Amino acid sequence: MKINSQKLLALAESEGWSIPELANQLGVDYSYLFRVLKNEKNGGGKLFNGLYQLCKVKELNIEDYIFLQNTLSTNNS
Repeated sequence: MKINSQKLLALAESEGWSIPELANQLGVDYSYLFRVLKNEKNGGGKLFNGLYQLCKVKELNIEDYIFLQNTLSTNNS
């Protein structure tokens, strides 16, 4: 999975949050979030968990904020 940086930045702007405030809302370090938003790093579990929790609280669709890079396989063999 990958973060939709544009949508996440638009959310921060609509809420009146700076990037450090957004990082705080997501429960991650500012420098880490900054690198993710600049596409220098992929998001990890902590970021996705924070994003999930934030979407749940704000009643947002998490699928608007992530890209699924590969289709999940249904082959269990």
